Amino acid sequence: MDNNYLKMGPHDVGGEESLPIDTTDSDMTHWEKYANALRIVVSSKRIITLDELRYFTEALGDKYFQIGYFERNCLSLHNICIQKGIYDQELFQKIKSKKISEFDVPIVDLPDVGSINHIHDGKPHSHNVLDFQEDESGDGPPDYYFDTLAIAQIFIDQGLITNDDITLKIEQFDNVFPNRGKAVVAKAWHNNLFKEALLKDAKKAISDIGMELETFADIICMPQTNTVHHIVVCTLCSCYPRTLLGMPPSWYKSRSYRSRVVHEPREVLAEFGTIVPESKEIKVHDSNADMRYLILPPRPSNTEDLSEIELSKLVARDYLVGVRLPK
Repeated sequence: MDNNYLKMGPHDVGGEESLPIDTTDSDMTHWEKYANALRIVVSSKRIITLDELRYFTEALGDKYFQIGYFERNCLSLHNICIQKGIYDQELFQKIKSKKISEFDVPIVDLPDVGSINHIHDGKPHSHNVLDFQEDESGDGPPDYYFDTLAIAQIFIDQGLITNDDITLKIEQFDNVFPNRGKAVVAKAWHNNLFKEALLKDAKKAISDIGMELETFADIICMPQTNTVHHIVVCTLCSCYPRTLLGMPPSWYKSRSYRSRVVHEPREVLAEFGTIVPESKEIKVHDSNADMRYLILPPRPSNTEDLSEIELSKLVARDYLVGVRLPK
């Protein structure tokens, strides 16, 4: 990473030159889910605000570029809490040390397979080494996970949040939020009156069908047409309709996507396998804290007889951001 790269502000990347985009999206680890849930809970309860979190994240300076997305959020949250006097460093270190100790489990020697012989289903039976290999993989929790656990425990001890608050958010992001956008699009494909309402005032239309998005931000729905292709980005950070689509994919948060899509959208779309003809206009929509986007993809052909539930199974998240189209 060169010095010119570091001179760019962490949230000032739209239009800069950058690297190819890694279009894969890795599953979130448990500690990433926990960190995300804690951030959502404390901001929804107004213990901190998103503006505070963004300000402290920008204030990380060069460290912003040296650590990952969730670690940045955790460090920023910690710095806010110290400044606001929610806790001090001594208490934080005490609770963090306790959390680390809870993961300090004894190492147990594996049994000698040659010494184990027994009867199984009436016949002599022995074991081999593979029968006693540990089934864990990976490097274990990163250090920032213990920071997150410590912050959460302090909030819980102070009666500001509960464990159930965090567990509920993890459950919603795993099993509820990712399916909402798919259901909305399927209903728009199936019901022209709802489609018209969605395009006119998406947030109200979604609320009218009993789907409360738990967000103050407005939702704007843009339909893909024969003449215009829509695509969404957040050049500032990672603004995204999380309670409608779930967590943003890792590439959406990447510096490469955020910087390149505003000045070379055709090239970016091509990296996702989406070729947009030169005759079609491309409109890039930049999300922010007050305004999020939902892209309405074209309904696949030969689906006239499908129900809303059947149609929802044809909807992929990437269609709703605009990087891919239904086949």
